[in-house]
Amino acid sequence: MEKIKDYRNILQINTKINVGVSKGDYAGVYDSRIEDITQKHILISLPTMKGVPFPIKPGTEVDISFISNDGRFSFSSVVEGRVAEGIILLQIKKPEYIYRSELRKYFRVETRIKTKISKIFFDKQNGDVLVKMNSYEVMIKDISGGGVRIVSEVQFGEGDIFIFDLSEIFPGINEIFGSIVKEYSRLEKKFEYGVEFIMIKERDRDQIIKYVFKRQIENKKLS
Repeated sequence: MEKIKDYRNILQINTKINVGVSKGDYAGVYDSRIEDITQKHILISLPTMKGVPFPIKPGTEVDISFISNDGRFSFSSVVEGRVAEGIILLQIKKPEYIYRSELRKYFRVETRIKTKISKIFFDKQNGDVLVKMNSYEVMIKDISGGGVRIVSEVQFGEGDIFIFDLSEIFPGINEIFGSIVKEYSRLEKKFEYGVEFIMIKERDRDQIIKYVFKRQIENKKLS
């Protein structure tokens, strides 16, 4: 992963970004856009999930990521305030560095890992938007550094977002955000989905990639 200090030609106004929040009532991954860049701050549109805006509070730590033709970029920051310029914008601290990782296709291996996932959804009560989480047991049918295929007895929908806790298999990996990108065939009241990791620490991804590589070597020895 490349560390970039001069990112003026990379981070630009109108860039669409993902805003990840890992703690608090509004934990989740949201859509946003860079509206302006000043000497010390980046102004972004109010983050939304499925079109619903979420009032992320000042002081909240956020993980920003976006994709361009040059790769996948990310950095960590903190919300320092809100600015009203016709519309409400979030003011986040400008990072000292951003990080670039290459867009790559990930090898995957079959597995039979049972785990619990927490589904993030929202409802409206008293005019406010509240994030809630429900827990479900699923089986991971295959895994790669980019995502998993899961089998569930519960039906979900494309775009649904989950938090995966894989710490029983991968020590320390207890919070990966993933989104359903594909539904496969349904068999015997079971549902199969392709899930893409949309917020994952690079060291956690590397740990999964090492696991996949090790399993590939083991499978070749058995064949």
